[in-house]
Amino acid sequence: MEAVKRGDKALATLKKEFEEGKLILGMKRTLKLLRKNKIEKIYLSATYPKAILEREELKNIKVENLTLNSSELGKYLGKSFPIAVIGVAKNENVR
Repeated sequence: MEAVKRGDKALATLKKEFEEGKLILGMKRTLKLLRKNKIEKIYLSATYPKAILEREELKNIKVENLTLNSSELGKYLGKSFPIAVIGVAKNENVR
């Protein structure tokens, strides 16, 4: 994929976490689990909703900004829909 730059460590880590089943796709589900303290990190696409950074829940969590827009991010993960926000679960049993 053209938009994926070689050596982009965040995208490589994201892909690995996706294969391990640790990712929560979507803002609504991610924020819900974040409130329950079940998210360890959040990835944001280049076109994420700017209001999300104003959320109090995000003040104490690691946030990674990606170079892909939401459509490219969805395709990168093999999905047919755009993804703007991705949470990384503290363990893969969170759903």
